[in-house]
Order: sequence, then C-alpha cells, then structure tokens
Amino acid sequence: MKVDRCVKTPTVLRFFASLLLFALLLSLCSCKRGSDVPLSPGLKMIEGRPIYDENVAMSTDHFTITPGMMAYFFYDYGGRLMVEMEQNKAYDETRSLHDQIYKDGLSWYEVMMNATLQRVCEMLIYCEAAHAAGVELTEAQLATVDKEISSVTMDAAAIYSKTLDEYCQSLYGPLMTGEDLRSVLECELLANSYSFTVKDTLEESITDEMVKDALAHLSLRDDTPSRNISYIAVPYVGGKADDAKVVEILTALEAAPSAETLSGFSGAGTVGSESNLIPDNTSIQTISDWLFQTGRDIGDCGRAEVGSYSYVLLYTGNGMTYSEVSMRMHLYDTAYADWYNGWVEALDFGYNYDVIDGYDVDVQ
Repeated sequence: MKVDRCVKTPTVLRFFASLLLFALLLSLCSCKRGSDVPLSPGLKMIEGRPIYDENVAMSTDHFTITPGMMAYFFYDYGGRLMVEMEQNKAYDETRSLHDQIYKDGLSWYEVMMNATLQRVCEMLIYCEAAHAAGVELTEAQLATVDKEISSVTMDAAAIYSKTLDEYCQSLYGPLMTGEDLRSVLECELLANSYSFTVKDTLEESITDEMVKDALAHLSLRDDTPSRNISYIAVPYVGGKADDAKVVEILTALEAAPSAETLSGFSGAGTVGSESNLIPDNTSIQTISDWLFQTGRDIGDCGRAEVGSYSYVLLYTGNGMTYSEVSMRMHLYDTAYADWYNGWVEALDFGYNYDVIDGYDVDVQ
C-alpha cells in the first residue's frame, strides 16, 4: 500500500529537506579522478559503453545525466542512505567515502553510489518508456517546474544572498547548476508521472484467469478476505496534528460511516481509497496496525499518524482473499521484471566512469 503517494512531498521540498540534513557533511565535494586512477571495484552498473565527454555522467538513447545532475542524485539518494547506514556503523569523518569499508568488502562510496545508480537507471527507463509512448510533460507540469525553480531562486537570494547557481553549488558541489536542477525536476516528474501508467498497464494485464490458474498449483491457500479502506490525509498545522479537524471528521464518520462522508471534508485534506489490503502490501505500519487489529469490523473508523499527516481511516469492506492478493502481487512483480529487463536490453547505456567514481565528502 502506498497511500502517501497522494500527498507526496513536492520535489523542491525534498530538495530543501536534503539541504538542511546533509549540507554540513556533503558540501562542495566533487573531485575529478584522473583516468589513471582505478575505478572502485564494487561499483555495479547496467552493461554499457564508456563515455569520455566531461559534460556527461550517464546517458541513454534520448536522455542525458550531467555531472551536476549526478551530484544531486548522489547527495540526495546516497546521502539519505548514508544517514541510515550510520545507524548501523560509525563513519570516520577524517577519511574519504572511498577509503572506508562498510560491509561485504564494499566501501561507503560503493554502497551509496550503487543505490544512486539503481535509482537513476530506473528513472531513465521510465523516461525512455514515456518517450517511446510519445508522452511529454504537459504545459501545467512544466509550469510547476518553473514555479519550483522560481521559489528556490527567490529563497536563495532572500535568505542566503546567492544566485541559484551559487546556492546549488554550495550544497551539491561545483558541478551543480540551476539548469541541472531544472533538468532533475523535469526528469523526475516525467518518470514519476509515467510510472503510474506503467503500473496500471501491468496490473490490467493480470487477468482473473491467470490468478486462478496460478492458485491451482498451490497446495495451501489462505481464504482470509482482504480489506478496503477510504481515508483523508489531514496535514499538520505548525508541526502538530490538527486534532480539532480530525475529531470533527471522526465524529461525522461515527454518525454516517461512508466514503461520501469523507468526501464532504475534501477541503481539509486529500481524500482517497485503497482496496485489497493485506499485511504484506500495507507498507505504512501505523495504518496496518489499525486496519488489522483484532476485532476490527467493517464501518470502524480511526486515525493513524503518517509523517506530517493524520490519516482518518474508514474500513469500508472486504476484497479478494489473501491468497488471491498475494498471487496478483507475485504476477505483477514478474511482469514488472520482464518489462524492466526488456528496457535494459533495448537501451544503450553510456557511462563516464571517472565522473561516476569521482564524488566524495569533505574530509574533516
């Protein structure tokens, strides 16, 4: 379950969060490694060809990742991973990411960059799939990017007395520019929006007959019914839950437990619904804990805190059995792997290995 996708934090807000979280550690760091320096042996990339253009870090048939864009992805994706890694093992700030082993013979850098490359490759594959389908960003989506760039530019000037380029470089190193930020936002937006098309298409390709045939080969089945919910995500106000509004909605649901009641409060937050939920596909733990609590009955309502939102929940009914849901999940995973691998085989991946292996952090 990915209920929170409906209230996904805008990219630039993630950008600001990343700045605050990693600026002290991951700042002004992008070192050019000479081609005579061996590449980190643990870096894992989809098979491709070398690129020697210093203005390109990575490319596919129709999309290019510049060194500045890769810096953003590394310090964003990799940086967030680094915070999780530090919960398991201490990082020596006096030494390079390249020079410290994290686990399984892989350096901190290799673990972080491998995760970054995986995310960037997936993004590029969605972008290429969108291009092949003739899908481009709409005028409204481009206007959203313009608005976010304008917002960052104004904040950079008003708060830090910097141009957009200076601001990006102060946080992501000398290779990052405002134009790189725009390209990042456009690529991410195209990939994110088209990913829903891919998901819907693959889900529609899985027929009831396919599920029935697959289940026929199972020796054990779980006929527990899955559960359906409706919800409204009410944003926090001033960093705190809007308890008054949540109580108002819950009171209304207790009097009339229906999705229509929730829709009447659409001005207070994002209204949505999810079907065929089981513990294995309900990824938000607080919602899973509430929905699958012993004694939960259809028509029950409640709340769950998720990040900076209060989810007001209504258990509206049941769906497919646990076994049917699990089998659909398995068939979807197989279909997605086939789709993804097909694009991996079809695309021409190019890498500037010196650039990809050339980022680091300031050594204290």
